[in-house]
Amino acid sequence: MTTNFFEIIAGLNIPGNWKITIQTEDNLEFTVSALFTSLQCGDNAAKAIPPMLLKGTAPELNDGFFETITVPVQQTAGLYSNMESYLKGLEAAKLASKQEQDNRERAKKQAAAASKDNGDIIVPDAKVLKEEKRKAYDDAMQEVAELIKKLKFSDALNILPSVTDYPHKEGELKKKTDYLKTQIALYEKALINFNAE
Repeated sequence: MTTNFFEIIAGLNIPGNWKITIQTEDNLEFTVSALFTSLQCGDNAAKAIPPMLLKGTAPELNDGFFETITVPVQQTAGLYSNMESYLKGLEAAKLASKQEQDNRERAKKQAAAASKDNGDIIVPDAKVLKEEKRKAYDDAMQEVAELIKKLKFSDALNILPSVTDYPHKEGELKKKTDYLKTQIALYEKALINFNAE
């Protein structure tokens, strides 16, 4: 007997773990419990996602099983992805904040050391500060782009540089902010629709 069950799962192209339980009834009906989980998600909220339950005869399940579970599984995979990206984004934000604090502290120490040497008023080298600021911006925008590729829009918005820090990039930052907010709203709408079913 040949079946295309695994080909259909492979066609979904969603990496994860499948837990499928099939119970047969006396009246030739089946109850199928299908739970899709992420390969890795550090957020304990992921454990609150219940399995999908389907009930029907063998022909009914043959015809409708994958049609019924495809959209919920895709939405669940997106939710896991956003949970994981949020945790990674939070870690990246902490790291970026620490790096920024370290840079400020280093600049203060250099300024203090230089002022002790000759007693003059110290003006930091504008070119060095500008280069550090540009590099921090470029690094943040590269991280934002990576998160967008992974559909982790909330995380990308959280680490997007602020217009107050980069006023000369206001147009680009506002455009990126609007894009990310739109994507987050679409995701939330999809999640509400998923939970309503």
